[in-house]
Amino acid sequence: MERGDTQARITLRNIFVPTDFSSASRVALFYALSLARRYGATLYLAHIVGGNPLRPGESIEPGSALDQAWREGHHLTTDLLVSGHLRDVPHKLLVAPGGIWETLAPMIQEHEIDLIVLGTRGRTGLSKVFLGSTAEVIFRQASCPVITVGPNFPGEPIENSGLGRILAAATFSAHSLHAVSYALSFAQQYQAHLTLLHVIQDSVGESRWQKTGLLEDAKERLRKLVPEDAALQFEPDFVVGLGTPPARILEVAAKQSPDLIVLGVRQSPTMGGRRPWRTSSEVISKAACPVLTVREPE
Repeated sequence: MERGDTQARITLRNIFVPTDFSSASRVALFYALSLARRYGATLYLAHIVGGNPLRPGESIEPGSALDQAWREGHHLTTDLLVSGHLRDVPHKLLVAPGGIWETLAPMIQEHEIDLIVLGTRGRTGLSKVFLGSTAEVIFRQASCPVITVGPNFPGEPIENSGLGRILAAATFSAHSLHAVSYALSFAQQYQAHLTLLHVIQDSVGESRWQKTGLLEDAKERLRKLVPEDAALQFEPDFVVGLGTPPARILEVAAKQSPDLIVLGVRQSPTMGGRRPWRTSSEVISKAACPVLTVREPE
């Protein structure tokens, strides 16, 4: 029987937020703060100073750029403490020089990061949707789950309302089943409505009877992903349909207005192999809510 690892709730002990101090990364930071408070997690705020100046057109020596980044980081954390947003949230500011992924990867490993939260600001393809190419590298290379707060998210905090509705797309592959376990855990943690969605690629050669059978079989398989002792406050919804995954996911999301979309993605695809990321790219750039992408454990 197909099942995700649904018996134990997911533990989020350390949450990581890469930042460039922009408005987009600030929205991601506030989202991460809400999760950190809910899960009792430590928040890591990281900024990497590369070889270029922090601000386009400015001529800043490397040492000065690093000092400036520390000042900006401390100013941000001080403001968050004074405003109460960081109150009772363990946190640490990380600033370092170097290449983006070469510097961030050891940080993520050293601090045993369970979740990365990224901000976005573009509205086109994956190569343009993130905080420049920097966040795209993080998104593609990170082995831990990543929440991407997309450009259409209104930026409203989830501290008070929580996550009321979660939509998870399931393909029954290993990485998808692992993602379902996260969707179940978030639904348990927030006592949220959960919808599991499976999309079947429409085939011209199949009869209506064959398509009906495939849809019924898929819905039954979705039901089996939720254990009887899942302790969900609301009965899950199981939705199946024909079409292309990005279009159907966005269509269901438009109808249900979820607070979070959960997708399973393959481990570490090559940068040239765009196909495995087409669904997540399109959903992230067009969804009105954050998107959690979960990799299959190595």
